[in-house]
Amino acid sequence: MSDWAIGIDTGGTYLDLVALGPGARRLSAKAPLGPDRSAAVLAALREFLDQAGIAPAAVGRVVHGTTLVTNLLLEQGAPPVAVVTNRGFEDVLAIGRQSRRDLYAFRPRGEAPERIFPEALRHGISGRLDARGQELTPLDAQELATLGARLAREGVAAAAVCLLHAVRNPAHERAVRAALLDTCPDLAISLSHEVSALPGEAERFLATALDAYVKPALSHYLLDLGAGLGALGLPQPELVTSDATLAEGIEAVRRPLRLAMSGPASALRGFALAAGPAPVVSIETGGTTTDIGLIEAGAPLFTRKLDLGAFSLATHAADVASVAVGGGSVAAVNAGGALRLGPRSAGAVPGPAAMGRGGVEPTLTDALMLLDRLPMQLAGGLRLNRLAAERAMLPLARALACTPRAAAEAVLAAATAAIAEAVKLHAFRRGIDPASASLLAGGGGGPQHAAEVAAAAGFREAIVLPDAGVISALGGLASSTVDVAECAPDLPLDPAHFPALRAAAAALPPAGPGAQSWTAGVLYEGQAEPLALPFAPEADDACALAARFDALHARLRGHALDLPRRVAWLRRSRDRGDAPLGAAGPAPAWELPGEGPLPARGAGPRALFAAQTTIWVPEGWSWRLGAAGALHLAPGAAA
Repeated sequence: MSDWAIGIDTGGTYLDLVALGPGARRLSAKAPLGPDRSAAVLAALREFLDQAGIAPAAVGRVVHGTTLVTNLLLEQGAPPVAVVTNRGFEDVLAIGRQSRRDLYAFRPRGEAPERIFPEALRHGISGRLDARGQELTPLDAQELATLGARLAREGVAAAAVCLLHAVRNPAHERAVRAALLDTCPDLAISLSHEVSALPGEAERFLATALDAYVKPALSHYLLDLGAGLGALGLPQPELVTSDATLAEGIEAVRRPLRLAMSGPASALRGFALAAGPAPVVSIETGGTTTDIGLIEAGAPLFTRKLDLGAFSLATHAADVASVAVGGGSVAAVNAGGALRLGPRSAGAVPGPAAMGRGGVEPTLTDALMLLDRLPMQLAGGLRLNRLAAERAMLPLARALACTPRAAAEAVLAAATAAIAEAVKLHAFRRGIDPASASLLAGGGGGPQHAAEVAAAAGFREAIVLPDAGVISALGGLASSTVDVAECAPDLPLDPAHFPALRAAAAALPPAGPGAQSWTAGVLYEGQAEPLALPFAPEADDACALAARFDALHARLRGHALDLPRRVAWLRRSRDRGDAPLGAAGPAPAWELPGEGPLPARGAGPRALFAAQTTIWVPEGWSWRLGAAGALHLAPGAAA
């Protein structure tokens, strides 16, 4: 009988595992992640099952969160992709939008790096639809056959088909795919209307090109992983998507951009398990980044525009912001003599010097080691070397004219400031005041920085969950499959057009059984960015929806306008309610290896070395164990 569900999450340095079984049993483990991800996952999973005495036949589901797509987009080391678009629109990707992050750059750069889709691989074809989806010019079959032959000769592995107005009528894009596959049967192809059902050519074209860019590597990884799981007698994996839902492996390969924030979204779902009605800000610190998430009324907040490195992606995702501060972040002194931490990271290999994998540059982990805030052995049996950390810190100390310990304190202060500023910016952007919110910390390093970040950002306390070290793997098991349908009615929000809005919602493909929820993207006339708010097609009317939009706009943007409003898009979600995490028992009690159970109360300064994470209680702070085993850190003496 398949009684067990396994959650797996791969980050930059560690692999996390959680198993849920009969009798509400919960087991977890962490293991270092090697350069071959699929091999590392399979080896760790095999050892985990053997030690737990779980037979592969007893495992019914395997849920996997991964940073593979995230890393591919950030590192940009994959082969370039071809882009097929309407003739005359080959440079849409290079031009992008006029808005840019660096307003004062002498030579502002667009979001689309040439190496991902160089000019030589951007092909314009005949064929054209109008804005209503009506055909103006048919496709040229011979031209498509010639293009397919050219792509085959050039050895292109992936192509993005980005045609104007495909969201109104996808027939031309589908025909282009069929023609290219006739000549290049192994070509990985992404169609813009499948990647994003919303208008906006620049955003949709970029998302489609990036979807094609990551498709070959993800396909190979999932093929290797699936074959290995099958050889072990385990089921095929379900993947956690950027909006903290589950997708089957074949669906993930079809639309891989949905995995751009798989790991952080999984963690946010895990944090939501412990969230109450009050707003929550979460931080999860790993080897490369600290991910900041937002939760309101016990549910994660989502966004339609995901910022990832240099890209702004038009995709529905958990509203998670990342700051380039992690255990592997490299510290250096710039030309002006100022200390800088990150964004460059030592990663898992060679990693921080203290980990003994060949790293020689000073990192945040090395600083924590010198400040006695890390144990000599991390989870998974990874031993640390204090002497190596000190050797790595020496050049930085000389550049700063101080001792290695003082340099380590400066590195830690830089990390705290960077995380705290990012936390405040992300929270205030969504109308959340840290003073009235809770800060939840997870990951291998989040609890290490939680108290100091809470003090710097204005939180009254920081909370560390018992499953903090494996929160992403646990969150994957709390996710369920969600079927989504979208349309872009672009209608005025007024009583006269509300029946047409209801008709657009009713025209979406019928949904099966399960809890349904609707979201509408509403904006004032002339605005570019809609706000998402709940929508009930049958119960709502134009006045009620407009009033909710005005209130949300005033809360997030500081004002409401006396302007006509429009509904740009509608989204219907159907939750199948199949999350593996059901009646799981309570998390295990806190144990300090070699010391026994964690005392119910205590005061800092003290480092608490738990089995799967490390917690720092600063001087003047105390801890107490609260409901469900959560560890509360707050300034003042222990009560």
